[in-house]
Amino acid sequence: MDHAQWDRRTVLGGAIGAAGAALIGGGAATPALAAQKMIGVGALAAQNFDTAMAKVLARSQRIVIPSYRFGMVLRSGISATGDAGNVQMEAAADLVGVDAAMLRRIAHAMFADFVGQIRATGRTVVSSDEFMTGKAVQKLTVTQDPFVKKPFADARTIAVVTPEYQPLINLHLDAPLSDQSPFALGNWRAVNALSVETKALVMLPRIVFDFAALTGSGHKVYGGNASVGIQPGMYLVPVLTSFGFYHAKIALAGEGGHLRLEDRVALGQAGEMIKSGSFNNRDEVDRWNSYVASNAWWTDPGGAVPGRPTRAYDFSNYQYRVDPALLEQVCLDGAMATHRIFAAALTANPVK
Repeated sequence: MDHAQWDRRTVLGGAIGAAGAALIGGGAATPALAAQKMIGVGALAAQNFDTAMAKVLARSQRIVIPSYRFGMVLRSGISATGDAGNVQMEAAADLVGVDAAMLRRIAHAMFADFVGQIRATGRTVVSSDEFMTGKAVQKLTVTQDPFVKKPFADARTIAVVTPEYQPLINLHLDAPLSDQSPFALGNWRAVNALSVETKALVMLPRIVFDFAALTGSGHKVYGGNASVGIQPGMYLVPVLTSFGFYHAKIALAGEGGHLRLEDRVALGQAGEMIKSGSFNNRDEVDRWNSYVASNAWWTDPGGAVPGRPTRAYDFSNYQYRVDPALLEQVCLDGAMATHRIFAAALTANPVK
């Protein structure tokens, strides 16, 4: 979808027309704006991840996965202002056509692939029947599934689920997409205890998907323009997509590391973006522009003068309506690509 830009100096000075004032109309996409710092899923490689403490992966042949977390952005938005707030643009978008049962079903397929790729490296994935009956698991604080949160300073609202047969476990280290405070160490200690009890490496993967790449000019107090852009499609979300792993020799403390995605990854389309509503003052701006551009200033000084708009604004709402089959396939493709990177990290750090 096209991005749009309003400049109050030109809007209020009469130089912009209705076509130029469109917020996000149809027409060609603008990937140069909306797809900055983005890679295709086929180009995903280890260098797109921040890796910390990979040596911990070599601590055990056995691997326990108590919770495989799958996140999906349900609502997103972008805003931009310019000229000391006198130009304001906002766009909001909702994901339509998904429910918790569908997300859990996708999470199940993703988890099955994750386990398969780990086993292909020669590691042993401990069955849930073995570790779920232990004492360490009982110490874990379980989060209600689905877990829905709007992270601090983030316009996105995200839902996180697990496969039906798994609990949803969050650590304080999972912030900002977590219900555990930075000082809530209970689950981290329980994970260490689980590692000791099972003599295994504990893994807590989390993969998060978005349905639109949004860009905006930000809040330019002294700038003269504002712009927003939406590029619909499915994307892997950087930072929130991560693979955490933990190992402990004593239950009180242990070591941990992660592979954390650093770049947005484009996966393709799983539906269609529809404009569902708009509220703006384009007519008011157009009337003033027409008046300024005409000869009425001089030929009819006593005529009715339209009010000069003091602020240019445009608010629009969108829906990304998914095709369930396409969504499942796109999410599975993205998950499989990230799983390959993690499996490669296991292979690169063999058990000593």
